Amino acid sequence: LGLGVMGMLSIIMAATLLMDAGFEPDMASRANDYLMAIAWGAIPMTMLPALRGSLEAMSLTRAVLWINFSIFIINIPLDYFLIYGLYGFPQLGAEGCAWATALLLWLGLFANLAMLNWHHSIRHLSVFKHFQWPQWQRIRATFILGLPIGFSVLIEMSMFSGAGMLIAYFGPTAASAHSVAISIASASFMIYLGLGQGMTIRASQQLGSGESEGALYSIKVGMLLSMCLAFLVTVCFLVLRHQLVGLYTQDTVVIDLAVRLLLFGAIFQLVDCLQAVGICALRAYHDTASSARYQAVAYWLIGLPVGILLGFYLDIPGLRGASAFWFAMLLSLTISSSLITRRLWQLSSLSATLKT
Repeated sequence: LGLGVMGMLSIIMAATLLMDAGFEPDMASRANDYLMAIAWGAIPMTMLPALRGSLEAMSLTRAVLWINFSIFIINIPLDYFLIYGLYGFPQLGAEGCAWATALLLWLGLFANLAMLNWHHSIRHLSVFKHFQWPQWQRIRATFILGLPIGFSVLIEMSMFSGAGMLIAYFGPTAASAHSVAISIASASFMIYLGLGQGMTIRASQQLGSGESEGALYSIKVGMLLSMCLAFLVTVCFLVLRHQLVGLYTQDTVVIDLAVRLLLFGAIFQLVDCLQAVGICALRAYHDTASSARYQAVAYWLIGLPVGILLGFYLDIPGLRGASAFWFAMLLSLTISSSLITRRLWQLSSLSATLKT
């Protein structure tokens, strides 16, 4: 709630400063209206991850799925009505998208609160029945556990977005091909992430009940399943790469480059799955700092420098331009997944040994 209030005030302040930033008046006014509308969604946006995480931790993943799916379905007509002013709704243009997003964030918040309070499987917990004062030790422990997770996400996002910006220096064709290839290659990441989060829930529950061997078994199953799926995705990308790229563009030059980049994308599925699932498995053991350190080394100290060196300074056949940065991303993912997997087996083996 506190972060949401801070976020709301920050957006309002940014919208106010935008009016005096020297932009064209009409554009500044439209942007100001959009930000003022979206600011109302800051509070539920920061509260929703905690509520969703609580439901998922209690194995109510289907409830989360149906809430998100329902909001997705409602968002389509609501955007349309608010943009074009249909069926009695005001015609707000782009600002209508912001209001729709803010309204649906609040709807999602209330839906998650209702599910936590009234779902039959956890109703006996009476989550909101008793008031409790803030327990600062628990808040501190949660902050220490969660901060490296946010840092880990920042590291990975900065690597891929930074690579995209640097690839843009090679021209619009390279930028377009990269955009197409990364869109295809990253779609499968959601599968590995979902598997990893499910494995985290199972392993955490088993570790909490003292079943360290059961947790290790759940992790092994999750890793094996993700590797099998990654192998299928890799084969799909290798066999259908021309058809997949063709869904995005008909420009033959862009297609040729995107197909070459997707070869790297096909290969890094085999290590991306291990990294995604391995990070989630480490969280079950309350180890969030290790993955952040490993990713910082792999992405910032190795990946980006290698990409810059190959892309701008060395002339190695097959590793020029955009291909240099895709090779660097593959290298980073390989190093990161290797270190994370090694750390995971150390922790899981130690936990099983202490149990026996």
